[in-house]
Amino acid sequence: MYMRFSSLGKLAVLALGVGMGLSSHAFADGISATATFTNTPDASLAGVNDYSITLNNTGTTPIGTFWFGWVPGNGFLSATPTDIGTPAGWTEMTTNSGAAIQFVTSTPLAAGSSLTGFTFDSTETPAELLSAFTGMEPGTGDPESTAFVYSGAPLVGVGDQFVVTGATAAAVTPEPSTLALFGTGILGLAGVARRKFLNT
Repeated sequence: MYMRFSSLGKLAVLALGVGMGLSSHAFADGISATATFTNTPDASLAGVNDYSITLNNTGTTPIGTFWFGWVPGNGFLSATPTDIGTPAGWTEMTTNSGAAIQFVTSTPLAAGSSLTGFTFDSTETPAELLSAFTGMEPGTGDPESTAFVYSGAPLVGVGDQFVVTGATAAAVTPEPSTLALFGTGILGLAGVARRKFLNT
């Protein structure tokens, strides 16, 4: 009887633990985001890049904090960002001695929405932002452009960690007139080659 009760007790504890895990995971799934950055070399400062980030709320809850170059307890940026800009209604500050940027708002980004206007200047190149952080834990090996979002104030509730990636440039499609000129040029060359062949 004791062994039977013990086995049932273990099963009950296991079921309770699984249930709690599922509940916690379901709550964590409410906050989710992706983001991309573009960069342009600064026209007036050699070696400086102007970065612009688009934040996408892919979860089911609003986003009130966007923390770039950061995981809880550590900042990743090797160069302190300057000339930081924000979308309307957001405020910014550098954290971790200039190794991360925290953006906060009192009017959170709604689920399913995207927002541009997160900007900064840096001497870091896009390749460096996407390279692995080599400092001390936490976050060693994560890309420098790793970020965190929270539904409200920083460090309150469950957050979501993701990597801000470089935006993919759209393929350039030639204008129809360009294609027509190219085709005409090819036909012209073919005609010249044919006349030379007939005259030989």
